[in-house]
Amino acid sequence: MQLKYAVRMLVKDPWFTLVSVLALALGIGVNSTVFTFVNAVLLRGLPFPNADQIVHLSSRDTTEGNSQGVSYPDFQDWRTHAHTLSSLAAYQQTTMNISDSGHPPERASGAKVSANAFGIIGERPIQGRDFTGTEDRKGAEPVAILGYGLWKTRYGSDPAIIGKSIKINDISTTVIGVMANGMKFPTNTDVWVPLVPDADMERRDVRRVDLFGRLADGVTIKQAQAELSAICKSLEHQYPDTNKSIDAEIMTFNQRFNGGPIRMVFLALMGAVGFVLLIACANVANLLLSRSTRRSREIALRIALGASRGRVIRQLLVESTLLACLGGVLGWIMSLAGVRLFDMAVQDVGKPYWIKFTMDATVFAFLVAVCFATGIIFGIVPALQVSKTNLNDILKESGRGNAGGRRARWMASSMVVAELSLTIVLLAGAGLMIRSFMKLYAMDIGVDTSRMLTMRLALPEKKYPTPEKRRLFYEALLPHLAAIPGVAASSITGAPPGSGAGSRGIEFEGRPEPDSKKVPQVTTLYVSEGYFDTLGVSPRQGRSLGEKDGNPGSESVVVNTRFAAQYYPGEDVIGKRIRLKAPTTGPDAQKIKPWMVIVGVTPTIRQRNVQDIEPDAVIYLSYVFDPPSGTAILIRGRGEPASLTSAVREAVQTTDADQPVFAVQTLEQTFAQQRWPYRVFGTMFTIFAIIALVLSSVGIYAVTAYSVTQRTQEIGVRMALGAQGRQVSWLILRQGLVQLAIGLVLGTAGALVAAPVLQTLLVQIKPTDPITLAGIGLLFTAVTVCACLIPARRATRLDPLAALRIE
Repeated sequence: MQLKYAVRMLVKDPWFTLVSVLALALGIGVNSTVFTFVNAVLLRGLPFPNADQIVHLSSRDTTEGNSQGVSYPDFQDWRTHAHTLSSLAAYQQTTMNISDSGHPPERASGAKVSANAFGIIGERPIQGRDFTGTEDRKGAEPVAILGYGLWKTRYGSDPAIIGKSIKINDISTTVIGVMANGMKFPTNTDVWVPLVPDADMERRDVRRVDLFGRLADGVTIKQAQAELSAICKSLEHQYPDTNKSIDAEIMTFNQRFNGGPIRMVFLALMGAVGFVLLIACANVANLLLSRSTRRSREIALRIALGASRGRVIRQLLVESTLLACLGGVLGWIMSLAGVRLFDMAVQDVGKPYWIKFTMDATVFAFLVAVCFATGIIFGIVPALQVSKTNLNDILKESGRGNAGGRRARWMASSMVVAELSLTIVLLAGAGLMIRSFMKLYAMDIGVDTSRMLTMRLALPEKKYPTPEKRRLFYEALLPHLAAIPGVAASSITGAPPGSGAGSRGIEFEGRPEPDSKKVPQVTTLYVSEGYFDTLGVSPRQGRSLGEKDGNPGSESVVVNTRFAAQYYPGEDVIGKRIRLKAPTTGPDAQKIKPWMVIVGVTPTIRQRNVQDIEPDAVIYLSYVFDPPSGTAILIRGRGEPASLTSAVREAVQTTDADQPVFAVQTLEQTFAQQRWPYRVFGTMFTIFAIIALVLSSVGIYAVTAYSVTQRTQEIGVRMALGAQGRQVSWLILRQGLVQLAIGLVLGTAGALVAAPVLQTLLVQIKPTDPITLAGIGLLFTAVTVCACLIPARRATRLDPLAALRIE
């Protein structure tokens, strides 16, 4: 009965219903959309049986405070002595060259795993078999399990591939199984091979494996952490030289791959859409307060005829909940589109395979809960307000706007102030993101990215085990690249600009050797002759690297201007000698490196961390020094660079028929890939802020117009007594300006408190940036004044005689 009456009342006032449903749809829709993201990234977890028991383990240096991998001997000790874990496995995420007759070579995402890996997560191959317990030991025959996608695209889903031999990193390997469609554990893996420890991995100071395991039944992460910490303490006493200050670190897979900044960003998004929903609720509550004035006689008559106050409140809450449910249905439709657009935007950013942005039962339950909660939130205050009055009060107050009318106006004004405050917080966040995005795009990268093509290759260790063999490969490849028609310049490098690089400690000739804990760290990049010509930059001082540089007796390097300014301020760096510190682990550990002469200074090119205010100092070395196994090919084309992809691939395979290339993209795409978080999340914050601004503008307009309606007789009396139009206009406008002033103060304070949450997404700008906050304040003031001026001007056009006759 109450539902039927609620439907009739909403149909009777279609404009009120339409505006309310649209406002609620926006608020509920963005909340449903963002919760879908939060559910997928932070809540849902791995798609395995009892996934909450599967944990990720690493080690942590408690002195330095940094997380790192685990040494293989430590892994064996943890597996032997930890009883809070029912099983434990090690893995290394890597990439693998796959080649076999009848197919072009291909680079695939791979993982080396312990033989019990799939048993821990409860997965079995759909074709063939799992690894046996002896296949991750030294001397075992090489075997592999293929991912479903690789099996389908490379081998046409041929079941006969089981038992056949293929080459993986130039090692003949027997395919023993195929995993189910969609199974890519640990992270986006297409092929798995057993993790067989080599001589380097047997060292306790080489920490380069990660672990995952399953908690024993009834055991919590906290209990497992306590036990593993005790084991680490015991290992520290046994092996003080290698295990001092090394502790275990255990967490869920979501915490490992989606924690830190990602978690903060999604929680900030959830807070932003929560503000949008509160603004929508305040808006609809104001509309209900305005409508309650028109319905006051109806409600008073119902109470006079015997309806209890509780029944009246229930009826009004049924109406508000029905509005919320209608808004929820429309919001759900909007959120489907929003989720689809976001999924398309982050399709190629390397998110873990188990993250799927779908609206499952959890999201639907959240949507239903938000609809009912929203109906109560925006409906309760108007319901309590209108249910207080009785028939005598209504008849006495008719047309004069006293008592209940004043009380309703005060409530409406309070909600407008809340709307304005919340909107300021959202606008400040969006403003900071927009300014960051503008700075990011205006940033001087140091190189013209147009007509530049990059791709990577990784030489297998078995085929190219020595620096000499790798050098010969590159020396054979470079002429093939240069001979490609349409190539203006070509070179190889450890990593293209904008995609990172390694770093090493450094010492300076003639200066005291620094403390081992305070050794300066600089970015080091191996490049070939012609690298700077390919980038189209010329040295500021000295020369570029030449053909003989890097050979014994010609240990020359080039540095960028940032390096020169940071380490040799005001000095001529040409001829200065520097030396790289030897790594502390690995085959080159403790080997004394030669002194190197600085022969040139180049313009500063951003190599990594585009969000940093200052670019990093870089030392460029000839690849001949220490030819790396993984490199990037850099091509400057005379025309469209993407058209050269096939020719470059052919040049590589002319040099080595089994060598694939991968990560093919233009240099512009490389930098665009770095910018995606700022672009995607900045756009989202901006959309939420615009929605909030529109809702707040409508809200303050509606409240001001409602105030004019309630004060019609008062305005008529003032005008009859000689008040001028500007005085009447100021009377109305002043109310909006007071609300605006309070909202600005509260909103700016809230923005200063909330803005640091966005610090990880800000580029060269502080969360308390005064220019942004001042600009947002001016924008919001202009919008608010415009929203108040329309009803204020309408008030000046009232006919005093007509206004005095209104009841």
